[in-house]
Amino acid sequence: MDAPQQTLTPMPDDFHWKPRCHLDTLPTGLFLHGEIVASMHQRIDGAWLARLHADDGLDTPLVMRRSTSFDAGRKGCELWALRHERALRRKVAIKLKWIQDNVVLRGRGRPLDLQDAASSH
Repeated sequence: MDAPQQTLTPMPDDFHWKPRCHLDTLPTGLFLHGEIVASMHQRIDGAWLARLHADDGLDTPLVMRRSTSFDAGRKGCELWALRHERALRRKVAIKLKWIQDNVVLRGRGRPLDLQDAASSH
């Protein structure tokens, strides 16, 4: 189930759904270049919440919305991501650049193509 899943809404190829972690059996995370930008969370009563990952950091507010169903929440996440695509691409490009500069060992593998990550489609 780790294979990327198609989106419900026509979106750029860089966006796809897949499980957030190895314990998920459903595609609960919307990813952009491997970075999560939105996710679905099931409440203990079975209802679904959509979480929008607009900003990072401990001091940023948690943005969550109730969903009438799993697919309705996924569609809402996709529409939100489309509305904020440019900002999400900037955020992900900055994070990938930081990872490349501070985490990736120099000289191993090929550098990330940050122009593709930052450009809007």
